Amino acid sequence: MNGKLSNIGKWIFAVLAVITVGLAIYFYLDLKSEARTSVILNWGYIMIVLGIVFALAMPIVSSFVKKPNVKKLLIAAAAIVVIAVVAYVISSGAFKVPYEQGTTVYSAKTNGWVEFGLNFFYVTLVASIIAILYSVIRSGK
Repeated sequence: MNGKLSNIGKWIFAVLAVITVGLAIYFYLDLKSEARTSVILNWGYIMIVLGIVFALAMPIVSSFVKKPNVKKLLIAAAAIVVIAVVAYVISSGAFKVPYEQGTTVYSAKTNGWVEFGLNFFYVTLVASIIAILYSVIRSGK
């Protein structure tokens, strides 16, 4: 990776880590506030969104900082789409009827998206393990 992009990534990680540690300290020190849990959850949502944005944007940005290889970029995008389609097809939705937990009612659509996310993770995990094994076998080391 380009040195400038690497330094930017390190600084972004450092800032996010400091914010996370600060919120964790706030979470454990502010024992009487009910809002502390929502602060941590909201920060978690922000981190998930940032992770998705960076995971999608950084390969594109780094490919244009270096010599762009559009063919490999399109192959990677197609692989992500194929994995998403496979994960969506195999997610059947564990709960067919709405169910209630406390005061919250969960629908089958919500559970279907959760199952889709888990299946996406599992398929990606298996694909990465296969890619690692293939590269080790092919390199002969």
